Amino acid sequence: MRGSLVRVVLVSALALVVTACGGSGGGGGGGDITVGYAGPTLNNAFFVGLQKGVKDGAKEHGFQLKETNANGDAGAQFNQTQDLITQDVDALVLVPIDANGIVPAVQAANNADIPVYTLDRGAEGGELASVVETNNVEAGKKGANYIVDLLRERYGEPRGNVVDLQGLVGTTAAADRETGFQQVMKQYPDIEIVANQPADFDQEKALNVTTNILQANPKVDAIFGANDDNTVGAIRAIDSANRYEPPSSDEHIYVVGIDGTAQALDAIRNDKQTATVSQNPVEMARTAMDFIDQQINQDKTPPKEYFYPTIVIDKENIDSQEVKEYGIWSNQVK
Repeated sequence: MRGSLVRVVLVSALALVVTACGGSGGGGGGGDITVGYAGPTLNNAFFVGLQKGVKDGAKEHGFQLKETNANGDAGAQFNQTQDLITQDVDALVLVPIDANGIVPAVQAANNADIPVYTLDRGAEGGELASVVETNNVEAGKKGANYIVDLLRERYGEPRGNVVDLQGLVGTTAAADRETGFQQVMKQYPDIEIVANQPADFDQEKALNVTTNILQANPKVDAIFGANDDNTVGAIRAIDSANRYEPPSSDEHIYVVGIDGTAQALDAIRNDKQTATVSQNPVEMARTAMDFIDQQINQDKTPPKEYFYPTIVIDKENIDSQEVKEYGIWSNQVK
């Protein structure tokens, strides 16, 4: 719903951060503008949310929309992006699977004077009109600090055994979340990272990785997942290993993720997941479409980097007004 308090505040903020500039390509009304969207996959609820936001934004501004889905294949995404460029779209929106591999496509769009926007993830080269994403370093820090507080409450000081399930190697989101997580954890030498492995933002991979980690580690206090697919897979592994204990037990394994998916919120309600650092991909993508309208139809320069805010959701605040105003995005993509 665009009537939420958060949306009103953010739209007001956009008017402040976007400044006028000399020509940036142009078109008439929204119906004259075609936007190409190169999505990474639809096997992850977060990316379904991004797609919905792109569609909603295109409809709102009257853009024509050409969509592709790479099904997790970086090479396919590169080819699909090149195809969109040859179709002479007026703007490109990318969610790069490989931040380095997508660079030649970004450069090809630059050469064709097509502005390139990225969502959730950046690219390691080429000129981007704007990167609209979560501050992933801060999201990693939020998750880490939440775990530190839990361990301090359990032991009277920050100590214990923690598992770190990283995201998809090669994406800026995974790298930044790992950076933020590690920056916090390095401040607490009595917290031992007993395992640090990629789970690729994938439930099945997280299930298999966590299963092996639990077999090798009889004592685990907490698991950090770089996204909620990682945590949902970890929860399945905990259950399969008969390692689940209720939150009242000192043997309970805290599980903290990032995204705010429906599965994660259900797990929080059921005391299986402790918290998630929620994003809002629907509104994040709509924000990028606002920027495209402002650049092409209003001759305004978008911010090079725009961080959409996050909120930590746990059992205590999941039904709060604050969370409702932020938006439970997973309700929109069922």
